[in-house]
Amino acid sequence: MHLFPQTILVAQASPEDIVQELARLQRNFHFLSYGFAAAWTILALYVLMLVGREGKLKRQITNLKAMLEERQKK
Repeated sequence: MHLFPQTILVAQASPEDIVQELARLQRNFHFLSYGFAAAWTILALYVLMLVGREGKLKRQITNLKAMLEERQKK
């Protein structure tokens, strides 16, 4: 549909303009990649933190159950 106006713009662009646009797109891709890497790193750290909390809670529950059993035996 709108292919014709874009084709005219590309035909009017100089090779230097095209190279500059490709460099800009490449730079933007790098920033996007860094953003995704940061997001996945934060997510992984959060999940590891939750796993650690779960383990701590399980140990506390086990200790509380043991304490209750000792009190009931007395």
